[in-house]
Amino acid sequence: MKTIVKTWICSLVLVVLYRALKVLVKYDSRVREDFGSFDDGFAVRIFLSDKGRSITFSKENGRLVRASEKCHADVAITFKSIDAAFLVFTGFMGISKAYAEHRFVLCGDIGQTMTLVRMIDIAESYLFPYIMTKRILREVPKKQMSSLRVYALTFLGA
Repeated sequence: MKTIVKTWICSLVLVVLYRALKVLVKYDSRVREDFGSFDDGFAVRIFLSDKGRSITFSKENGRLVRASEKCHADVAITFKSIDAAFLVFTGFMGISKAYAEHRFVLCGDIGQTMTLVRMIDIAESYLFPYIMTKRILREVPKKQMSSLRVYALTFLGA
C-alpha cells in the first residue's frame, strides 16, 4: 500500500481516536478517572513518523481539547515509520507490542504514558470489533456504553 494512503488512513484514525477519547472522558468512568489524574495543561503529541503528521491534545480546565502544534508536549510519541503507525492505528498491533518492538520513540513520563495507553486501550475496545480488540489487548475492558453510541457521539459531536 502506498505511503500516502497509509498516512491518510493513520491521520483519519488519529482524529477519530482524539474525538472518541473526548467522548469517553465524559461518559466512561475509567477514562474520566484516568484523565482526571493529569494536571491542567498536560499535553500529548502523537507523530505518525518523524516527517509525518501529528495531533496534539491537552487538558484545559478539566476538558480534553485540541492543542496547538507549537505547545510543549508532556508526552510525545513518535512512530519510527508510517508502516509502524499503520499497524497500530489499524488494529494489527497493540501499542504495547509496538513499544516492545521499538516501533516508536517515547519522550516523557512513563507513568503518565501508561495512564494514556490505558485510556487508548479502552477507546480501542469501543472502536474496534471484539475479535480485533481481543488480539491486540491482553484483557478486553468491559464497555460502559454501546459502541454505536460512542461512534454516534464521536462523529456527530460530543
